[in-house]
Amino acid sequence: MKQLTIANDIAADAEVRKLLAELGIEAWTRIPRAAGRGPRTGAREDDHVWPGYNALTVAVVDDALAGRALEALRAFREAHPKAGLFAWTASVDATL
Repeated sequence: MKQLTIANDIAADAEVRKLLAELGIEAWTRIPRAAGRGPRTGAREDDHVWPGYNALTVAVVDDALAGRALEALRAFREAHPKAGLFAWTASVDATL
């Protein structure tokens, strides 16, 4: 099992969730307001100096689905460079 974590500009959030649904990822947790700084998009601190914010989505999926999801997210990021999308996986030893 893998934990798939996705950070993206809030403006792209509906499209990211649609992509997850198309992949069959039905269970996830979304953190709707996260501040951050990306190498391509700069800071998003949700304030007057650095406006905008990100969303984080976390899902636990099997290894094969995690790989397919990363490939789909990579393609999305290439097609939408301003979406500020960054994704990663981590091993999950157990769930409950």
